[in-house]
Amino acid sequence: MEGLEELQNLPFLTKADLKKEQGGLRSCEHFMLLTPKTTGGSTGVPVTIPKTRSAMAWELAATWRGYSWAGIDIGDRQARFWGVPFHQKDRWRARLIDRVANRKRCSAFAFSESDLQAYTLALKSFSPRYFYGYVSMLEEYAKFIRRNGITLPFKLQCIITTSEVLAATQRRLIEDTFSTKVFNEYGSGELGSIAHECEDGSLHVSAENMIVEVVSGNRPSQPGEVGELVITELNNYATPLIRYRTGDFASLSNNPCKCGRILPVINNLYGRSYDTIRNIEGKLFHGEFMMYIFEDAQRSNLGIQAFQVIQESWQSFLIKIVPGGGYGKATEEFITHRIREQFDQNAVVRFEIVGEITRAASGKMRLIIGMEDHQ
Repeated sequence: MEGLEELQNLPFLTKADLKKEQGGLRSCEHFMLLTPKTTGGSTGVPVTIPKTRSAMAWELAATWRGYSWAGIDIGDRQARFWGVPFHQKDRWRARLIDRVANRKRCSAFAFSESDLQAYTLALKSFSPRYFYGYVSMLEEYAKFIRRNGITLPFKLQCIITTSEVLAATQRRLIEDTFSTKVFNEYGSGELGSIAHECEDGSLHVSAENMIVEVVSGNRPSQPGEVGELVITELNNYATPLIRYRTGDFASLSNNPCKCGRILPVINNLYGRSYDTIRNIEGKLFHGEFMMYIFEDAQRSNLGIQAFQVIQESWQSFLIKIVPGGGYGKATEEFITHRIREQFDQNAVVRFEIVGEITRAASGKMRLIIGMEDHQ
């Protein structure tokens, strides 16, 4: 293959294809020490992708290069506003990794006023060099700091946001509250780190690791035209993803960045939207709370191809599911038990079987719809 034109002759790969044909997509070559990468399903279909050690090394190198643009180096103290695994074994593993990586985790599944106060006390002692985490949780924490007139006794080098679209209003609030610059990161569970923001505000693609296309329907988009991001991974020979439809939408810039880097630039990124949900006690949960539940269901082979969660009231949910082989009463019992165990023991959960999960009029794939938007 000699160029992008020939690549564009190949068919697209979807997350549904990955789920259906996982064995057939894996290389026949034997690789030692594969790393499984599991996504909670930001487009509605959880998937696990084995990655080679070499592919992981390339991904981490691109990630830390991106962080270096923000003035961050390996080992710098990180306050991590992130999810916490439900399984005890996974939770202990996360704690070990956090300790080795020199980071303090603030759970995105528990950020009531008392939780945020406890995190603040812990961070005052930890004195992080930077914050990293979900956009919506960092926004909530910024509002908490402002609301309570809190002055943190440490100066942040930067804040790195990820996993959700960063609106201009959210960026301003976070930057103004913590008196530092926000650097945005774009990635996915399947592909890992895809693009990082430079000091001049451009989101640069990790071109050593992947080829990024933007398509409208089945044709290539013009420069500046918004379309779906389609990515071909270059280094993971265990499960090569070729012309993979991410479910996210953006445009590619045709203009060079002022920073002087020649890496491609993504503009107008949108398409991924998680709401927060709140229980009857007023406790907030990041939308990733539900993603963790469905990831566990996927691990247990409970037959979920895609899903959408709608909070109808303080204690009730409607869950739309595109079923696969293995779906049944046990699937619904598993999900209901997890919600009652972690969210509200009196929660009412209804299930609706659908053929597909549809996008909102904006083009966003809204998998977690909070009560405020539903009503």
